[in-house]
Amino acid sequence: MLRIIFKSLGLLTFTLILTACMGQGNLNYKQSRMLKNEGFILENNEWTLALPERLLFEFDQSSIPANQKPRLVRLSSQLKKYNLDKLTFTGHSDNIGQSEYNLALSEKRAQSVAQVFLDNGFQSQNIKIRAKGASQPLVKNDSDEHRAINRRVNITIIP
Repeated sequence: MLRIIFKSLGLLTFTLILTACMGQGNLNYKQSRMLKNEGFILENNEWTLALPERLLFEFDQSSIPANQKPRLVRLSSQLKKYNLDKLTFTGHSDNIGQSEYNLALSEKRAQSVAQVFLDNGFQSQNIKIRAKGASQPLVKNDSDEHRAINRRVNITIIP
């Protein structure tokens, strides 16, 4: 009888551990905890950080404001420390201007953020750049404030 109980407990423990690992997007507990602390969100088995509240681009600009670079350097150091060195940078824009121009601008924004990570030791073969232009706004582009929120870069961990 004890043997059956121990086998059942072992199987239950294994199942719980496996479920917990799967629920962290293929990352270990320490990696997941650090990503949560940095503001990453797990959706569809992908860890993504949207940077609008921390990094807002000025209208028609792709350069990172000088006061924002230290945060990105610190984030890149954290990701390297936890061996999370494969990333996708996705640039976005508001809807003012031609769609082709906004697509190119959103790519430049993603490249600007990625460059900070490259300067901090990330390998270029582990970095992907994507541009979405104005195709995926976080909020409606119905005011200057909302358009500013849509001028952003998302960082996604590549498993």
